[in-house]
This record gives sequence, C-alpha cells and structure tokens, in this order.
Amino acid sequence: MVPTLAKNARMGHPHVWQRRFYDFNVWGQRKRVEKLQYMHRNPVKRGLVPEPEQWEWSSYRSYAFGEEGVIKINQWPKAVMRIRTIA
Repeated sequence: MVPTLAKNARMGHPHVWQRRFYDFNVWGQRKRVEKLQYMHRNPVKRGLVPEPEQWEWSSYRSYAFGEEGVIKINQWPKAVMRIRTIA
C-alpha cells in the first residue's frame, strides 16, 4: 500500500495526515488530559511495557512525578533580557 502522503502528492494534493488522522488544537484542560492519557497508555496497550512509567520515551514520569527525563516538558531555561547601552 502506498502511504497517503505519496499518493496524494502524486495527484497534486500534498497531505501530511492519512485520511483517518487529522490535526486539531487542544484548547481545554479536559481534552489535554485525554490526549496525554492516550499517549502515556499507548505503549502499555501495544504490549511494549507493563506500566507507562517504564517507557523511556514517554513524558509520563515528568507529569506524574515531576522528574526530568529524556523528554523535556517545560524545562527550558528562562530568557534573560539584557539592555545594551550605547556610550
């Protein structure tokens, strides 16, 4: 089967997502939690690990325990504004 991106690109209609997938903005807290739970539980559902915190590439431990892991969640250094004076 040809991936949707390639098939649509050949027809002059470039698309990123396959037909059953789509992007959308997550505005509310409830939808945000729903999507995070889906992402964190997916490796368990697929049988890759018994518990979500065991998946190395997950943000689960950051959200659940506040631990810094491989996936950085809001762990960016704060920007410092410096004003340069011209003498």
